Amino acid sequence: MADLSPRPGAPASSPNLTEPVCDLLAAISDVLTLPDPGGDRMDLVRYESCVSERIHMIQLAIRDVLAGKAVNGLDWETAYLREQIERRPPRYRTAEQEIADLRRIANGGEGQ
Repeated sequence: MADLSPRPGAPASSPNLTEPVCDLLAAISDVLTLPDPGGDRMDLVRYESCVSERIHMIQLAIRDVLAGKAVNGLDWETAYLREQIERRPPRYRTAEQEIADLRRIANGGEGQ
């Protein structure tokens, strides 16, 4: 079973927010931070699918918290979000990967 404890080095609490809330917000930010897709149409389609899936995960977590259904607490919700993004890494070629591929091809390494 995955470790659902809070992320080590969680951000310090804001004067107006508790540490669990700050950590949940940091996890949401991490979930929404994705590398740019490559220029291929399929890369863009896969990127958009990944974004949609991640937004859905965030919506579920926020709805549970706001509805009082986060019975395991904010730390668990945060850890669960982080676990889900680890289980579902982006499945598209990033812009950085595309540039590396183009450089390799330009240097005659297409078949490598």
